[in-house]
Amino acid sequence: MKNPTAFAILLTLNILYGLTLFLYPIMLYMSVFLFDAPSSYRYWGTYAIAFTIMSYPLWPILSLLCWVFYHRGSYKWAYMIANLALVWLLVLILMFIIV
Repeated sequence: MKNPTAFAILLTLNILYGLTLFLYPIMLYMSVFLFDAPSSYRYWGTYAIAFTIMSYPLWPILSLLCWVFYHRGSYKWAYMIANLALVWLLVLILMFIIV
């Protein structure tokens, strides 16, 4: 093991993001209700939020690339790549604030 602290942090983050994928089908099902109002199809924000929610599995999968940087020894990049799912969360919060 090259860096035990980095290994523990990256493993914890990846397990946490992996566990959130179990809740994703429920979140995806609930996103259908964004289009409940009769005029909701007219607003671009509704579609933006729906597509943001649909794109969630991409971020935990991309965060698995942190192990490539870990094995290369660039731990700062590994931490940044591991936290890609948090960028998705920030985008979702901004979508709800803007719309």
